[in-house]
Order: sequence, then C-alpha cells, then structure tokens
Amino acid sequence: MFESSVYRDLFGTPAMRTVFSDRAMVQKWLDVEVALAKSQAELGMIPASSAQAIAEVAKLENIDFDKLRAKTNKVGRGVNPLLGQLRKKGGKAVSEYLHFGSTTQDIMDTATVLQIKEGTALIRQELISLMQQLADKADQHKATVMLARSNGQDAVPTTFGLHLSTYMMELYRHLERLDEASSRLQAQIGSTVGTLAPYGDKGIQLQESVADRLGLQLPIAPWNPSRDVFAEMVQTLALIDATLGRVAIDVNNLSRTQIDELKEGEGGASSTMPQKRNPRASEFMGGFSRMGKMYNSAALDMMSHSDTRQGSPWILEWSVIPESFMVTSASIERAQRLFDKLIVKPDNMKRNFDTANRFAMSEAVMNALAAKIGRGEAYKIVKKAIKGSAPGDTLAMVIDKTPAIKQHLDQASIESLLQPENYVGSAQHIVERSVKKVRGVN
Repeated sequence: MFESSVYRDLFGTPAMRTVFSDRAMVQKWLDVEVALAKSQAELGMIPASSAQAIAEVAKLENIDFDKLRAKTNKVGRGVNPLLGQLRKKGGKAVSEYLHFGSTTQDIMDTATVLQIKEGTALIRQELISLMQQLADKADQHKATVMLARSNGQDAVPTTFGLHLSTYMMELYRHLERLDEASSRLQAQIGSTVGTLAPYGDKGIQLQESVADRLGLQLPIAPWNPSRDVFAEMVQTLALIDATLGRVAIDVNNLSRTQIDELKEGEGGASSTMPQKRNPRASEFMGGFSRMGKMYNSAALDMMSHSDTRQGSPWILEWSVIPESFMVTSASIERAQRLFDKLIVKPDNMKRNFDTANRFAMSEAVMNALAAKIGRGEAYKIVKKAIKGSAPGDTLAMVIDKTPAIKQHLDQASIESLLQPENYVGSAQHIVERSVKKVRGVN
C-alpha cells in the first residue's frame, strides 16, 4: 500500500513518504558516516585528508541502488554493501578509514533517529494545524446545542463546540507526549557493543562531537538493546490514530440518516446506490486507527532484545516505524480535510430533542425539583413518572400528569426547563478556555 502507484496517497502524505524513502534513509547513513569521519579527524583518530575524501565520496549520486539492493539481499543489512561501494569509489584514502571503529547498528540507529526527528516535525506541524481547525470550529459552535449521548442512548444537552473540545484537548495532550518522547531521542555512537573500546580514551569526546554535528543528543549509555524510546514514539503515534479513530466513529454515527446532525462535505459516491454518499474520511481514519493498534502492539515486540542486541526485533522496526509515521500523517491529513468541509446541521441537532420527546431534559426537571424537596425524593418522583408514561408521551405531557411535580414547579419554570439551551451549564466557558489553551501552541 505504501508504495503502490494506485493506493500510496491514501496511506501516507508525500512529505512523510519522502522522509522515509530509500533515498532519504541512505542519505542519513551517509550523513552519519561523514559526521563520524569528520569527528574522528578532529580528534586525531584518522587523517584529515581521509575524512575529506570520505565526505567527497559519500554522496547519493555515487550510490548504485540496484547493486545496493542485490548485496543487501545477501547480507541482510544495507550498510556493508554501501560501504563497499564507497570504498571502491573513493580508493585507499576512503577504504582505510571509512566506518573506523563503528558498527552497522550505530549507523542505522542514528540515521533512524534523524528520520524520526524529521517525521516528528511534520506530524507536529500538521497536528497543530488540525488543533487550530478544531479550535475555530469549537469556538464557532460553542453555543450550538445538541444531544449528548452515552452508551448509545440520549443523555442530556451539550454543545457541539464542547464535544469538539474533547477531541482538541486529546490532540493537545498527544502533542505534549510527542514532544516529550522526541526529547529522549539520542545518537547511537558506541562501537560494537557500546564500550567505545576502538576509540581508546577519546570515545566520549567522539560521541559528543558526532552528536553535535548531527544535531542530536549525546547518548548517556548505549541503547543497542534498549528500544523503549522508539517504542514510545510508535505508541504515541498510535494514540493520535486512536483519537482520530474516535472522531471517525462519532462523525459516522452522527451522519446516520436517522440522526443527520453532521455530514462529510467530501464524501464518496456509491457505485450503485444513487442516493448514497459514503463518509470517506471517517472510513480511512477508522482504518488507520486499527492499523495504529497493530503498530502499538508491535512496538512492545521491538523491545524484546536479548543480550547486547538481537536481529529479529530490530528488523521489525524497519517496517513498523516508517509505516506508523506514514499512517499517522495520512490520518491527520484526512481529519484536516474532514473538518475543513464538515457540514454541521444545528437545526437537526435541535430537532432530535423533539424526536426523542424531550426526555433528555428530565435531569434538568429533577434538579429543579430537588431544590424544593431534596435530590433523592425528586429522583424517585421523576423516575416513576417517566416509567409510567404512555407510548408517544412527551416529557411535557408526563409532567402535566404528575401533580407531585406541578405542585412545586409553575408552568413558566417547566417550559424553561424543557429548553435544551437552558441546561448546558458552563459549556461555553469551557470551550473558550480550551480554545485559548490550544491557540497558544506554537
């Protein structure tokens, strides 16, 4: 799917595919090798002329990708075949000092960190954009009254803006998680098993220099078998996917013909039913949420190394990490399109209170009654009255037939209590507070 000429744009944005493309990956390998050589020359470990020669030859245009693939198929890792091409191209000055004291995993892990940093920057930017969309939409609909539903049943009035703020604040927390997780990314420069033995007494200095050149944090200890940070990144992306999956479920449900409170402005036509318009964004966001769950589970398997390292869980990362980023980028992009063209139907939201005979206002009636006779007794009276109602009765009719309610509440009070907009509490203030929080993000 990710490389399909037909489907690839559905499963990842072009920008994210570029970050995790073969050319980008190999370029990062080259970047790490060059940074290593320059730092070693600076510390007197290799001749400066060799470092310069390595920098000159370590360019994408010097890499034959067909040969790289063929050799990688034999050895299972791409770095060694890459080094072979560079040594052949660069001659003795390169071949004697290229990759000096290093190991394949150092190069690949550090390159992956660089890719993750770029991918995270894209996700962060798109996430903020989506949050700002939600902030605008929530502010616009902070007073748009709708039925809140719990366990699939009508509950009490809320506002559409308040419901949108729950998505918005989830994404805000995911942004914090993303920033925190990315703050733990470090370079991997440790030699074969992390001892830095090939570099003598200059190993720590070399680590500092390479990390600085690449704009990465210094590794406090080797993390060859410790994949918790990579797992955390994948699971944070899965959380974003899960939130957007919840959005998808809600939009799908509220778009049902019988509810008709929302509609995707950009839907997909049915190939056979002329009247049908499928909620495509919701469909894909829901699918990506399920894919995120798979990657979330796989993230824990990525941590199942033994001893200093093990190949099997490491190989898993090569698929899980790029796919996680691509799926999340696609889901955010779908969500942006959804909210950009979302059709909100306030009249239908209001209509559904009448469709349900306004029984969603019973809590408001009970609480008004509780102020007169206490909460326990008020609950019993209203509950009993509703239980004894006839099919087709509205809440107003139930109240009218219940003297125990009418003796404490006059008609004007009852009519006011039956209006949904009078029972949304501090919804508008909460939306405004949430919007202010999100608009302060940069």
